[in-house]
Amino acid sequence: MIRTALLCDKPDEISALHVATIGLPDLVVDATTDALRAIERSARMRPDVVICRLSMEGFTGTELLARIRASSPDSHVIVRIRLDDVTRASACLADGARGVVAVDDDPVVVVEALHAVLAGGVALSPRIAHALGAALVDSVGEADHLRSELDELQRSVSQGTSAKADFLSNISHELRTPITVAKGIAHVLRNPSVEGEERAEFLTQLQGALDKLMGILDEIIAMSELERGTLELDLAEVDLAPTVRRAVETARMLHPSTTIETSIAMSLCTVADEPRLEGVIVELLDNACRYSPEGSPVEISARSKSEGIVIAVTDRGEGLDRTIAKRSFDEPFSTGEGVLRKEKAGVGVGLHLARQLVIEHGGTMWTDPLPGGGTRAAFCIPPHDARTRGRAVGAA
Repeated sequence: MIRTALLCDKPDEISALHVATIGLPDLVVDATTDALRAIERSARMRPDVVICRLSMEGFTGTELLARIRASSPDSHVIVRIRLDDVTRASACLADGARGVVAVDDDPVVVVEALHAVLAGGVALSPRIAHALGAALVDSVGEADHLRSELDELQRSVSQGTSAKADFLSNISHELRTPITVAKGIAHVLRNPSVEGEERAEFLTQLQGALDKLMGILDEIIAMSELERGTLELDLAEVDLAPTVRRAVETARMLHPSTTIETSIAMSLCTVADEPRLEGVIVELLDNACRYSPEGSPVEISARSKSEGIVIAVTDRGEGLDRTIAKRSFDEPFSTGEGVLRKEKAGVGVGLHLARQLVIEHGGTMWTDPLPGGGTRAAFCIPPHDARTRGRAVGAA
């Protein structure tokens, strides 16, 4: 049975293929170096096999393959591609090619592919098969990596959604008490029979409830500005020693039953946004006092070291697990406790906001669980000459 083959390639490649096919019985070979003529001859000859180089002038991708198959649907096409373009092999096979060989494969290898296709099979030269297998392995690895990243992203989104839902529960829980107190006091103060001293006491309680509400709102506003990158630090040269002492007095008023032991240097000069850092110190002291068992003191130290101003707060509670501490620092709405079983107060943005403010000062914050129980939370503000003045939060 006479078989026909059409070669479409560069002149030297066609010559080499002609030599390789000499002596093959019952095979008639035609050739052209022009892609358009290859399409025309395919339509006229209807060859059993067409061997063509894809990278011919005037054609890109698998266009030449598609044109040949359209002009002679019954012809089996073997394409020749560059080894560094092996990913195109799968596209060629999907588009109907019966064989794929490399442009620099030995002519004998091409003839072997020709025999396989004429016998009704699909042929890949060994080098193409090897390169395609390696590309497949890389693709599977990349797919696994992308799948892992997608799973991580989905977990992150799920955690973020859950954290924000927890935050809404936390905020409603935290707002209820001061609002209830304020409403109750307002109702009492409507009574004209309330005496002046008693009225003053109620007004003090009302002021405390409103101060708590303002503190919660300030945290939320600061977090919102941090997220948008619009919060700016008002940096100035300050002595943080009085600031730390003032924060200690605030914590003592909030937690009169907790002893706070201090070790504060006489002077802690740096460049900082003093009100913001005072809020950070109050936050750390407040957490330590809330989680410290009754009768156990809370310790605060503030000293100047070569790396900067280091302020550390230590409690003797159960100890804050590193995983929970990381969540509290990294996730703006994490408290480390379930709302329905909360024993301590807290909106859940405090530690995250505190850490972000320290970072924006060019510093760092960390926690260490203590071997004997308890937690040390500390932060370091670098020397003022290493700080960028007037830097906006989120600015590069």
